[in-house]
Amino acid sequence: MNYFVKVKTLLRKDEEKLCVAIFRDLLHSRHALYQLASGVATDAGLHAAELNVVDILGKLGPISMGRLSGETFISPANTTHTVRKLETAGLVKRLRSESSERSVTVQLTRKGTTLFRRCYPTVLAAIDGYLSERLSDSDKKKLAMILGKLAT
Repeated sequence: MNYFVKVKTLLRKDEEKLCVAIFRDLLHSRHALYQLASGVATDAGLHAAELNVVDILGKLGPISMGRLSGETFISPANTTHTVRKLETAGLVKRLRSESSERSVTVQLTRKGTTLFRRCYPTVLAAIDGYLSERLSDSDKKKLAMILGKLAT
């Protein structure tokens, strides 16, 4: 690779090129998928992070704030902010544990469940469309296996 600023790495040129290509392609794909989800979120009057919380709660049911933060990849402070906004909109409710004041569980309200049921199939169809335009069913299975290895 010829860069404007010269830099030495521990990688051979072919390894460097492959590493950069994988990194950039993953970022590009992540951005494209995020845009799809953001469009559905906007149509529902939400931000993508808010729809992400609704999505996780719709799939997993009531969970602790800490686990919600981990599942959504949102920092604990931003999770609190996002949950507060969703609570104000009547989509989620927080329940304090009777045994520990610090332990808070979040769950969808009836309105939140309705929103999940409406948005989840739309997001799923958009993601499937994006993937199916680019990959065969076999490629999708291979990609899922490879990404699963990277995610652990």
